[in-house]
Amino acid sequence: MPTTPKESKKFMMLLTEKKTLPFGEALSIFADKRGKFNRDNVTVVLNGLSIENSFSVLNKKGDEVWIDNAIFDSPEDYTLRFNSIAGFETNVASGFSDLIDPDNVNEIAPNYVWATMQRREQLRITGDQQDAPELAERIRAFTHQFAFHLVTGQYERIAGLFSLRAAKGQTLETLLTRIANLEREFGPFDYFDHIEVISVFNGDVANVTASAHMKLPKGIHRNEQRGLSRFQIISVRTPNGMFIHEYKVSLSIIEEDGFFRICDAKAYSGY
Repeated sequence: MPTTPKESKKFMMLLTEKKTLPFGEALSIFADKRGKFNRDNVTVVLNGLSIENSFSVLNKKGDEVWIDNAIFDSPEDYTLRFNSIAGFETNVASGFSDLIDPDNVNEIAPNYVWATMQRREQLRITGDQQDAPELAERIRAFTHQFAFHLVTGQYERIAGLFSLRAAKGQTLETLLTRIANLEREFGPFDYFDHIEVISVFNGDVANVTASAHMKLPKGIHRNEQRGLSRFQIISVRTPNGMFIHEYKVSLSIIEEDGFFRICDAKAYSGY
């Protein structure tokens, strides 16, 4: 039987709360109603959650051992010990954190500097560059607002943000149905993070190469494009708020009568 993110969530909550956990009790989290579990799948999950020594497996002598067949053969002889979540979180953060610009580090005093940070991901700009950063910030704020109302269930606040000219089926109801289906495996998506503006469209972009544009429904002109953004919806996270399992929502944004509107929204995994 496959494991699910909901089981990972229960495992991490129990381990961080109790600090030590009999291995047999941990295995029961991943077992079905008959007490059966897939050893290979559980091994993959535990190895993933133990990145950077977040927890250790101890034998009866208190020695650390590997996650291998031996501990599954005699689970009563082993205990899990929670060590620290910092290493796990740092490992995850390394894929998202901003970068220090080495040419813009001002030393104020020994071991005390003011550093200019750079985006890890590039911003794709189609059209005028001059005020593109400001447009990107506007799109970020719009996306943040949408994400907050989505995960807090304030759907009436965002239903009107979908363009009436969006492609057939691209409505809030469609997105909510997709998310509800995912929640059967992931559990409730009650948190969001990592809002990212991927691209902006600024000014007259009609004649820019076709590969630079979003896929637009019929009836929407290229010059109405404003940006493409995405954010994480999260069901499983560390006690400090770092995601363990997540899904992404992307928004294709246009402008109608001076207001941002969504012409496409997708929930997906990966990049």
